Amino acid sequence: MTLKSVNLLNKDHISAEDSIKLHEVAKTIFRAKKSTLLTGAGISCNAGIPDFRSDDGLYNIVKAKYPTSFIKGQDLFDISLFRNSTTLSIFGTFMEGLYKHSLRAKATETHKFIKTLKEKNKLLRCYTQNIDSLEKSINLNCGINTAEFNEIEHNSNKLFRENWKSLDVVQLHGNLHKLSCTQCFSHFEWTPQTQLMLEQGEYPECENCHLKYQERLYSGKRLTGTIGILRPDIVLYGENHPQSEILAKGLNIDLSMRCDLLLIMGTSLKVDGVKKLVRSLSKTIRERGGKVIFVNKTPLSKQWAGLVDYEVLCDCDDFVRALKSEIPDLFLTQEQLDSKKLAKGNSTMKSTINVKKECNKEVKKEIKREVKKEILADMKSESDVLTPPTTPSKNRTVLLPKSKPSLKRNFGENKPNNLPSPSPSFSEDIIKVESDSDVATDCDDDVPLKSFSTSELNRSSSKRIKTDDTLAHSLKRLRV
Repeated sequence: MTLKSVNLLNKDHISAEDSIKLHEVAKTIFRAKKSTLLTGAGISCNAGIPDFRSDDGLYNIVKAKYPTSFIKGQDLFDISLFRNSTTLSIFGTFMEGLYKHSLRAKATETHKFIKTLKEKNKLLRCYTQNIDSLEKSINLNCGINTAEFNEIEHNSNKLFRENWKSLDVVQLHGNLHKLSCTQCFSHFEWTPQTQLMLEQGEYPECENCHLKYQERLYSGKRLTGTIGILRPDIVLYGENHPQSEILAKGLNIDLSMRCDLLLIMGTSLKVDGVKKLVRSLSKTIRERGGKVIFVNKTPLSKQWAGLVDYEVLCDCDDFVRALKSEIPDLFLTQEQLDSKKLAKGNSTMKSTINVKKECNKEVKKEIKREVKKEILADMKSESDVLTPPTTPSKNRTVLLPKSKPSLKRNFGENKPNNLPSPSPSFSEDIIKVESDSDVATDCDDDVPLKSFSTSELNRSSSKRIKTDDTLAHSLKRLRV
């Protein structure tokens, strides 16, 4: 993977491409389970500690006090200063000024970011080149007690591992807030007296060395060695690191841990020991699929192109502020996250209820529309269906002859009138059809049949009986 550069130096004009890359960097940091940090002087510039090269920097303060000196700025951290009394005095004045500024300094956004990673259980270790010990002001465990580690190393390897894991910050170049003896390497705290002496370019003697000297003197033993002086407990260029073995063993422990992010902040990677550390960490982390991110105002040299994934050109504190904007959840406490989830859950529930209500309303409206459509469709289909015709009544077909002979009987004078006809068995219409037959039927009358009631039929029957009686009486008279 090639090195991706993100330029955030001009906060008011950030390109779209840089914004996308910044989002990738933020997402990488947020997803990392364990992170190793390496920090330099760049994270302390905003803490109130003046840099070394500005107009009010520490180098100019020293030059104002020692105008005849020709010491370069970088030589103030070189072991060669201890070769003569003049340069040694300059070193003491410089260190006291740096210590005074560190007491007034406050932890920066970057320091607080380190604390945030620890609280989120994402911090494996922070290696720092700084000697100001600002990490202690935010309750991070830093500093190696040489005597304690040596005792643990002699007793148990397991105890060494546990003690190393308890460290949050490993100070690679020592601790300015401690004084150490140049002879017996005993550690001491700063006092107003020692601070005043160092400001004047003078060095206090080591109390332990002085007591041993007096013991030998009073016991009549031969005096050996010298009495050491107290100096800030920091590692200078060209000086053997007194804690090199402890650091090497602790680094091997960290390399064996599952770390998936190396974040380098506020250093230009110019010190040889730091270069070796970065190469070891970067190679191991990238082999396991992790990422390496570099954050500083000055760009990296080309030799790091194959070991770093992202280069962010930016002030370290501005970078942390950008992270707060990109991944705000990382900087919230667990209580705040719980409150946020609860509020989000309530809002989601309310929105869900509102959505359900709206959905129910829409469903009801849709059902009404569908029912209305179905009703209209049914009405339309009913109007379109043809109504079947009524079942036709049966028609009686009556064959009528061409000629209509009369079948009227001649009853003489007593001919009955209007003989009743049987009432029809059904009410079918009678269709008269002419027939070719000459046979006359009783249906040849032109007069339609009439229906009679029962009383009418009885009267007709009585009349016919009387007529028959009359006819019988006439025949009897003729015979006589």
